[in-house]
Amino acid sequence: MPREEFDKALKELQISINAVEKTVKKMINGSIDALNNRDIDLSNKIIDMDDIVDKYKDEIEAKAIFLIASEQPVAGDLRKIITIMRVIMELERMADYAEGIAKINIRIGDVDLIKPLIDIPKMAERSIEMLSLCLKGYRDSDVKIAEKVCDMDDEMDALKDRIINELMQISMKNPSTSRQATFLIFIAHNLERIADRSTNIAEDTIFLVTGSSRELK
Repeated sequence: MPREEFDKALKELQISINAVEKTVKKMINGSIDALNNRDIDLSNKIIDMDDIVDKYKDEIEAKAIFLIASEQPVAGDLRKIITIMRVIMELERMADYAEGIAKINIRIGDVDLIKPLIDIPKMAERSIEMLSLCLKGYRDSDVKIAEKVCDMDDEMDALKDRIINELMQISMKNPSTSRQATFLIFIAHNLERIADRSTNIAEDTIFLVTGSSRELK
């Protein structure tokens, strides 16, 4: 395959990554909107969107494997393809967590929430910011941007801990709220895991640029 065609194939994979990014962001935003508005129909739409991400993942991985098998790339070119496969894997897992939030919303059912949502939407907003930043670092091959993602992850951990403490206090005062409190804690956990996946992508960027792996957590 001529170099021009190889670069074109990589660009097409990147375009697919961009499409998945947009879908995952819609899923995260939509899952929290559905939770806040008690919208079961929207939750079901979010669940259906996960199939779109799964299809993209399968297609991207198949094309990436074909490039490796047919072109036998080395050094930087090989790292580019490996990183693409790692990034799509992380995005697919983010979609799974957003789908999980939608499923939890359905399990909570058509009832009022035990408290106004404050920190959970903050976590969702922050997770999307981290996703945008880590993918910018990836596209620009910018290690400094990748390193910033880790600092943002610390804030996510603090928000999750605050949510857990608040919900535990509510359920201790009123045991009838414990079921929903547990569900909301699961949602906070899913948002934290989405942030962790952004950190993984940041680490993938460091691998792409330097050829070595480094944990940022």
